[in-house]
Order: sequence, then structure tokens, then C-alpha cells
Amino acid sequence: MSESTAAKTQREKQEEPVPTGAVVKIVISYDPNEEEAKKITVSPAYFLVSKGECEQVEWVCEEAGQPGPPFNVDFTGKFGSPFYESQFSDQVPFSGLVRRNVLPDENKNYEYTVRIGKTLLDPGGGVRG
Repeated sequence: MSESTAAKTQREKQEEPVPTGAVVKIVISYDPNEEEAKKITVSPAYFLVSKGECEQVEWVCEEAGQPGPPFNVDFTGKFGSPFYESQFSDQVPFSGLVRRNVLPDENKNYEYTVRIGKTLLDPGGGVRG
């Protein structure tokens, strides 16, 4: 008995690889010699991560081109975190995937705080389709 077209299509869909997505790298630059308000910068200043392409964020810290000091990232803004977790650090730098209940909206700013010692910076990010 031959396999039906619908069954064959369903089987082929199940065999397709699950997308793993790319990493959107956020570079935290730290310069202890700058004035307090300029010690921390991030690039890009506003990140966009794709939900449809299964992207995730990785935060890394640099000081003068070398690995930087320990840091924390906390999503504490109005919309919380677009990810399943809300706190990240040099020890846990990957965000994981965007939560299932977060709809893509590039104009929705997910504010977060980068903390190195007592120095803070409040950049943001968004989710695209």
C-alpha cells in the first residue's frame, strides 16, 4: 500500500530540522577611567532579536579589548523581560529564546539595566517577527 500524499507531506515536515537561530551579540564596553555616566556603553545601543528565526542574545563585557569585569543584566522595565528569564550575567550570558507569549513588536522597548559594580546603564531592546 502506498503512502498518501498528505501522510508523506506530514512525514517530511516532521523530518525538517528545527531552526536553532543565531546569536545577537551585545558588547558591553567598560572604561573605568571615564566619568561615571560614560563608564559603560553597549553596542548595539538597542537590540532586536527575531522570534521567528529563534534568535537569542549573548551579552559580553570588554575593557580595552580584553575580557571585562563581572556584570549583571536585569530586565526590570515596564514590559519585563521578553525572555523566560529576567536576569543575566557574565556567568549566564545567553538569553535563551523569546517567550512564547511575547508578540513581535519592534517598537516595544524592553528596558534593561547593565550593572558593573555601582555603575549602571539603562539601554533597551525589542522583538521582531
